Amino acid sequence: MIFLQKFKRVWHSQNGKYRVVGIQFHDEITATIFVQVQGRKTSLTYNMRTKEKLPKYVVDKCEAIKQELTFLCNNCKTN
Repeated sequence: MIFLQKFKRVWHSQNGKYRVVGIQFHDEITATIFVQVQGRKTSLTYNMRTKEKLPKYVVDKCEAIKQELTFLCNNCKTN
């Protein structure tokens, strides 16, 4: 039985309007980032199109989480 190692990071904006969730499995190349906006029923998948609709501080946090998860996952593959 093979177990997938998962890395996850969650961030909440100070005003409570945005929640960013980043998930990466060890066999994936890049992390998947979801942005939940208060008052919306569905989450946005962070990508080039949704990036334009979000405030800069949320985009910056998405990028930081993406880089952190990629680093963690690449580090676990080498060990």
